[in-house]
Formats: sequence, structure tokens, C-alpha cells
Amino acid sequence: MRPLLLCLVAMIVCAQSDLNTALAPSRQRINDIDNQIVKLLNERASVVREVGLIKKQYHAPADAPGRAEQVLRRVSEQAKAPLTPAAVRHIYQTIVSEMTSMESNEMAR
Repeated sequence: MRPLLLCLVAMIVCAQSDLNTALAPSRQRINDIDNQIVKLLNERASVVREVGLIKKQYHAPADAPGRAEQVLRRVSEQAKAPLTPAAVRHIYQTIVSEMTSMESNEMAR
């Protein structure tokens, strides 16, 4: 019984190692894409900061529901499989919410 268990454990360890080796290139591509996404989010945040400064000069609120809806509609229309328009909209709702919060905090200073 014990040798069978050791053999099974060895097979699982080898399979896990093979899996990690097979996944490594895809995981690296995901990491590279994530790096690009974060770079672009930082770039977007810099522009949002500029917008906040302009709004502050004109005493306008940070929140612009009409503009947010335009952004959500525009990006969801760009969805391509495997992403759905609803998934892209959900992702961007989070982005827009976080950016608006950042903008509000910046404007309050």
C-alpha cells in the first residue's frame, strides 16, 4: 500500500511540474499584459488629475454621470469575444468609480 501511495504522490508532483512548465509562457504573457494595463491606468489617472484641476478652477463637481455613461457605453461597444459587453462595462464601472474617487480627493486638496 505504501509504495502505491508514494508512486501516486510522485505522479502528482511530476504532473504539477509539467503543468507549471506548460503554463509558464502564458503566465509570462499575462504578466506582460498586466504591466501594460497598469501603465495605461496610471496614464489615465494622470489625465483624470488634469481634468480635476480644470473642474476645480470652474467649481465643477468631480462626478459627471453623463460622461461616465458615455465612457461605459463606448467601451462596452468595443468588446470582442471572449469578453462580453457586460463584462467590459463592469470592469470599466470599477475603473471609472476609482478614477472619480481619486479625482474628488485631488479636488478637495
